[in-house]
Amino acid sequence: MKPRLTGLLLVLPAVALFIWIAVSLDFTQDDAYISYRYVQNYLNGHGLVYNIGERIEGFTNFGWVVYLLMWGSWGLKFVLVSKITGYVLGALIVIVSYLIAKEVLGEKGKWYALLVAYLVGINQSVAYWSPAGLETAAFSVSVGLVILWWIRRSWLLIFGMVLAVWLRPEGAVVCGVLLIAEGIVERRLPRFSLYATMAALVLSLPMVGFKLGYYHGILPNPFYAKTSFHVDQLANGWEYTWQFLQHYGFYGVGLVVGGILLYMKRLSLSQQKVWWLVVGYMVYITLIGGDVLKVHRFYVPMVGVSALLLVQSVWALVEKLTVKTRQMVLFLIAIITLWMTWTLPREVVMSYNGSEKGLVYNLGFQARAIRAADGTDFTAASTTIGAFGYELLGHRVIDMLGLTDSTIARHPERPIAGLQSTWKEQHHNSAYLLSQAPDYIVFSTGIKPSAPAEKALFLYRQFVESYQPLTWYTPDPNGNLTSQVNNAFKKMHPLTGDIVVRYPFAYVDQMIQGISAIGTDEAENQEAIKHFDQAIRLFPDTPFAHLLVPKAFSLMQLGRYAEAGALLSEVLSRDSLVPSAYQGMFMIDYTTRNQSGVDFHRRWLQRLEPWFVEPNERLVRNYLGLDH
Repeated sequence: MKPRLTGLLLVLPAVALFIWIAVSLDFTQDDAYISYRYVQNYLNGHGLVYNIGERIEGFTNFGWVVYLLMWGSWGLKFVLVSKITGYVLGALIVIVSYLIAKEVLGEKGKWYALLVAYLVGINQSVAYWSPAGLETAAFSVSVGLVILWWIRRSWLLIFGMVLAVWLRPEGAVVCGVLLIAEGIVERRLPRFSLYATMAALVLSLPMVGFKLGYYHGILPNPFYAKTSFHVDQLANGWEYTWQFLQHYGFYGVGLVVGGILLYMKRLSLSQQKVWWLVVGYMVYITLIGGDVLKVHRFYVPMVGVSALLLVQSVWALVEKLTVKTRQMVLFLIAIITLWMTWTLPREVVMSYNGSEKGLVYNLGFQARAIRAADGTDFTAASTTIGAFGYELLGHRVIDMLGLTDSTIARHPERPIAGLQSTWKEQHHNSAYLLSQAPDYIVFSTGIKPSAPAEKALFLYRQFVESYQPLTWYTPDPNGNLTSQVNNAFKKMHPLTGDIVVRYPFAYVDQMIQGISAIGTDEAENQEAIKHFDQAIRLFPDTPFAHLLVPKAFSLMQLGRYAEAGALLSEVLSRDSLVPSAYQGMFMIDYTTRNQSGVDFHRRWLQRLEPWFVEPNERLVRNYLGLDH
């Protein structure tokens, strides 16, 4: 007992290291709010649904949702519970990783096992995802326990498997990989793993029965929304896996050296099983295309055994050397691997951490702003429905990617020729979305379409003619003066006629490139205008406001106010309910000191977006340098 306790005490600094990094990165992932909305709707008496009356399983963490429901039913703040639980389970990932390594390397390799614990403790992806509100840490601990009990040949493995399967569908994949790994290594029917898996399957039947009875299916809806079987998916998966190997897999050295040692029969049975387990899991993650959420979320369950691959390879090479030599090798390996584990992913982790915090803040603010401006029972659609949807409890929110909408997930429109996007969520059904006529449509990147589901909307006359962007000034959460604004497209006119594609994508693509090119210097705006003019040449039949207004703003940046004013006047002559056109005219009149025009356009802005009148004037004055 004493040596075991001593080993755990030596792991505590690694746990402290994890907590320090996790606190510095602390945030709540936008997708966590999807689960939160399901939990809150259940607690409000509406059932386990995202939208009231729509039984669609739009989450992939059934056991985690049930866990939060339990705390919420006791009157506790389940959001806070999810965060605290994440910290606790993140610490357990460090400890369980150490126990696995110690089991695999044996008593003589206990100091090498300790290095595994510190590699996990300093792992920024573990610290990033553990307190993010999702089930990542819980699933990772369950997978770790599965591996530990599998190596120990303990029947507690059944409990670990059940926990993993309930937390994520990939739990079943882990069970399958264990079966294959054990069969390959032992070269016989993997009875132990097979019996444990069968028992876990029986104990998981209540969850399966609930899903069939309540949601009419076993697989969650995001499986259909995210999964596709294209070559691009395999390329995305390899990119995802390779980045993990670069950041935490030591460029695959552990895999390669371990494979060579396995071929040379230099690895123990447990070491062989770990090698095959990691390889099998990586193959699965690569085949499914990785994860749309970055910072290695899908690989967090494997960070411990991934570090173990390298450490056990080194241990196999030095095991028979003198104690002093082994200690020297351990010291050198520790310095190199700890430095790599910290420095290689640092820039990526910090970049995504900052952008995700900003995304959650902006979308939460946007939802609250719409709710404050519109007291009706409005509906909204968005490509990012986490924080946005959670702030709009009681309102129907349509996920444009199909995560919580079975029609979009299972009946997407065909890919649009020529459409390119960095988004991995390719599913969309714009005709169906417009048939629902949501009152608001919100893009994750504001006014500029980014996701395929956003870009596709501009192909339809109903969207172009009926929806116009409203603008809200978004205060900086730290109180700094910024000019950041958020936009939501509001339905200004009823949708009429057959909902069919009207505009060619090349036309829309030139418009998007023009919006992307808008900047502050002359070259950027000249480039933007070139794209806008190309779009007009491609489709000269009545260019829509979404194209002419940004062109006018580029002209204004160049000081060509007369041309900009003519374009905006043309827009308003066709449709008097285009707030962005009034914003542009207000700026032109303010710049040219046309007070009657300023007053006229201020009155229209007061009618269309009263919350933005004062911020708009302040931003214009700041732009013109009148407040300095």
